Amino acid sequence: MTKTYIVDAFTMERFKGNPAAVCLIPEVLPDETYLKIAAEFNLSETAFPVPLDSSADYKTCSKFSLRWFTPKTEFPLCGHATLATSHVLFNEIGNINNEIHYETLSGTLKVRKDENGNVEMNFPKYELVELEELGPQQGYPKIAAPEFLMDVIHCVVPKTIPIVSALYAPEARFLIVIIDPNTTRSEFEALKLNSSRALELHDGSFVRDMSITLRPKNPLEQGFVDPSEEAYDYTCRCFGPWDGVNEDPATGSAQCAMAPYWAKVTGKKELYAYQAFPTRGAQFRIRLQDDRVILNGSSVTVLRGELRL
Repeated sequence: MTKTYIVDAFTMERFKGNPAAVCLIPEVLPDETYLKIAAEFNLSETAFPVPLDSSADYKTCSKFSLRWFTPKTEFPLCGHATLATSHVLFNEIGNINNEIHYETLSGTLKVRKDENGNVEMNFPKYELVELEELGPQQGYPKIAAPEFLMDVIHCVVPKTIPIVSALYAPEARFLIVIIDPNTTRSEFEALKLNSSRALELHDGSFVRDMSITLRPKNPLEQGFVDPSEEAYDYTCRCFGPWDGVNEDPATGSAQCAMAPYWAKVTGKKELYAYQAFPTRGAQFRIRLQDDRVILNGSSVTVLRGELRL
């Protein structure tokens, strides 16, 4: 039997943030088995860390392979499931190391436990390009937007909400859509994805995930402040029907594309972001450092169990 956890990531409250399953299976399994396990949990991602030192276990090892699976496919980078995995290793298992390295499809990821008990993750920064037909020039390299793209965007954003511009991260196939900065939180949370239409229009070969984002002009009046009334630098929602996840409650990997954009707009190296998934919500403390994006977040365990293989 295998120790298994469900963790709410990027939150300090249970049943908020983004849930991920973490399975401590010390040997490598076939991809088909990983997919079956992920489908059984039916969460946006299930994480599978495996110790890379054969003489060490989950408590003593400092280097792991790490893979993430949605119910339908493997994902190359997942922030919230990395945070959940690190929370399990540091706080449930009591890993003795100050820093852990994960070997992943996106390269080596470094995480450490900070002085407040949160996990700090060192992620790659995604390079961005402009989509020529969608918005004013912003100093990025340009590519032509596919003909279907505006129709895909309107599967989430109604024509009543102005679209300011759109950017694209080719490496991750992330589409970033910047909308009217006057949009209120209630208007933003009211957005609904027409997933069947999005899948009919596009097969996921160009856009894998779509993030809708804005920087509120008046965060307090628009409702984009935390319980202490600290304003968010930007807010977002993330949709991925092409990966089998209609909407993700907290998407760390998407911040690797959005945070560099908003850092350029604001001139700030440290950002406070809010992912406005209705009824849950998630907060991100983000720091830009050279070509890396440093994400800091809290997690809470909501389930401890055993998986029978």
